[in-house]
Amino acid sequence: MTDRTVQLSPKSTPRGAQDTGLLSNVDFAMLGIHDFAYVREVPSNEEDSEEMVFGVFTADGTHIASFDSHAVANAAIRQHDMEPRAVH
Repeated sequence: MTDRTVQLSPKSTPRGAQDTGLLSNVDFAMLGIHDFAYVREVPSNEEDSEEMVFGVFTADGTHIASFDSHAVANAAIRQHDMEPRAVH
């Protein structure tokens, strides 16, 4: 009988395997926080207004700005060297 086990060197990993122990949960949550932003429709902050505006949020969900148009919100994201991302 032959031994069919695969011996991996410490530097090699199986295809598709990833070492997730390199980042802590906090580090992982902060990944991309300054590189990406998303836009979603939110209620206006003005009192007695039922108007909806387009809020810009950082990757961690922090609301940083509001605009009257989705296109202007995306342009503002790009103007600040960030990449707009779609979230659903």
